[in-house]
Amino acid sequence: MLQLVAPCLDKASYFRYHTLTLMEILKSLLKMKVVVYLLFGLLGLGMGYLIFGNDKVNSAKTVLKPAKATQEVNQEYSFPLKNSAGEEVSQLKYKIEKAEIRDEIIVKGKRASSVKGRTFLVVNISIKNGYNKGIEVETRDYIRLSVNGNKDEWFAPDIHNDPTEVQAQSVKQTRVAFPIDETAKDLILRIGEINGGKQELPLTLK
Repeated sequence: MLQLVAPCLDKASYFRYHTLTLMEILKSLLKMKVVVYLLFGLLGLGMGYLIFGNDKVNSAKTVLKPAKATQEVNQEYSFPLKNSAGEEVSQLKYKIEKAEIRDEIIVKGKRASSVKGRTFLVVNISIKNGYNKGIEVETRDYIRLSVNGNKDEWFAPDIHNDPTEVQAQSVKQTRVAFPIDETAKDLILRIGEINGGKQELPLTLK
């Protein structure tokens, strides 16, 4: 039968043996520490790319094709702002700033292009909230479009950012868009509350 016999070491050899063993352990720990730091560093770089790299992509300026036609409007309308009890507490200012005909628009941060034979009527709007509390506005409820002079049919905007949140005593810019035929003419906007009076605004985009 074989038996394992521990090496017989004198004091000097014993000291050197344990010194070497301790140094090897320290070296191993140091290597492990370096590996851990490297792993954390790579993890940090990865998270930074996911967070900041993604933001960089999303925040990059998207260049759209120029508008095919534009019209400066700058027409403001006032509507009562009511509380849950139906009491008027302030006024909502709804301003049509500009109208444009475009083949490309930005929808939820992404570029959208019109199909052949179609285009977009984009209406730039600013909402002014004079109340001392923030509000949410359904901007598409205040605007309709008639095409080719047909006042029997009024279209609601298919593209919007509603509900549009407007902080207390501030102005918020937004836009709505109507997909229309490229050959559409005699465009008329109708502005007003759903259950209130309406005002027509003919467009003469050039």
